[in-house]
Amino acid sequence: MDTGHVARDDGGMPEAARTVPELIAEALSATQDGDEDRRWRAVDDLRAHGDAWHAARQLCRSPEPARRELGVDVLARLRTDPTRPAGEGPSPESVVTVLLDLVNGERDPGVLRAVATGLGHLRDPRAVGPLSRLRAHPDAEVRGAVVFGLLGRPEREALDTLIELSADQDPYVRDWATFGLARRSDADFAELRDALAARLRDPDPDARAEAVHGLATRGDARATGPLLDALDGQWNESDPSVIEEALSALAAATGDPRLTALAAERAADPDRD
Repeated sequence: MDTGHVARDDGGMPEAARTVPELIAEALSATQDGDEDRRWRAVDDLRAHGDAWHAARQLCRSPEPARRELGVDVLARLRTDPTRPAGEGPSPESVVTVLLDLVNGERDPGVLRAVATGLGHLRDPRAVGPLSRLRAHPDAEVRGAVVFGLLGRPEREALDTLIELSADQDPYVRDWATFGLARRSDADFAELRDALAARLRDPDPDARAEAVHGLATRGDARATGPLLDALDGQWNESDPSVIEEALSALAAATGDPRLTALAAERAADPDRD
């Protein structure tokens, strides 16, 4: 899932003081060439311009999807630039309003992905409902962007959407949604635990590891068997620390002697392979 580009640490000044129209043309040319790095460099420079707000809103009204997507990417990052003085540019609320206006009528998957990702960066609770309504979108990347947009949201509607998407047919969407339930939320209720338990035998080992972690940190013994299997090397995830954290949490919560012994063994040998 593309959750957006990290800006260059260049002081926020546009390269060679190019104008907004020049930077828009550069970004669109890069899009046509398939050069994502060049496109994001242009976006970085665009957001340093005080009048980029007006240009980005105009782009969002374009009949061309590539222009609308560019407008969204610029808008969503105007207020995330740490070099922008607090009194300059649009308020976060006004940016969110523009993005929300796009959601209902937009049909292009690329634009919807950009909107959902942008709303995730802006963290406005008004986005929860519109994003949740995109959870059944046929494009897996849109559904993945919905997950990103809802990560860390405490609202029950957001959590219910993540629960549904944790069973998505796309493994990347499942993994991110399970991560959102397991490690980006402190919520603890039966439906959430059951959704995590349903992923304990997921064919994707990363989704499985997230489920183990989420149940373990909630003291749910259903994680014990899969956790022991992982510790025994029967399956491997991309981030072993997830399983190590799960072991510590579940051993402390349940007092299971198998887990406490393994936790003590690992604590005594932190440099093991």
